[in-house]
Amino acid sequence: MFKTTEQSAIFAQPMGADGIQFWSLVEHEVCWPWFYLQIVQEDGDKAFRSMLMLASTTELAAIASARTESAWLEKVYIATPGDVNGTKDWKLEPLQNVEVVRDQSDTIVSARFGIQGGKVHSIGDNNPLPGWSRQLCFCADSHLGPVDVNR
Repeated sequence: MFKTTEQSAIFAQPMGADGIQFWSLVEHEVCWPWFYLQIVQEDGDKAFRSMLMLASTTELAAIASARTESAWLEKVYIATPGDVNGTKDWKLEPLQNVEVVRDQSDTIVSARFGIQGGKVHSIGDNNPLPGWSRQLCFCADSHLGPVDVNR
């Protein structure tokens, strides 16, 4: 989750029909991994790139599966605190895949983050009990780039 204050608003009122609000800063409330996505949106012969910050694997999975011929993920990074990445500092690394473990009530109890180069970071209990399930939320090999309609 990210939070901010009204004083951080760049404009006094939301902009456009979508009600988009621009902020000069946001606070990440917990020392938890977050995702930094580079998104491409094509409009004719022009490509527009923007960055998106997400705080959950559920949001990442939804965006990864929503790609089209004209809008897609180009790059995905994970930012991890030192206690997750094994250092004393936050790190921003290219993400290869994300797998979550869900218990019988469909609650996420752990996550494994595969980093380019083979390193893995994890949070929670990665030893599933009977009845728990694993779910691949993101895979760079299949979720980056536009949808190929000729496949």
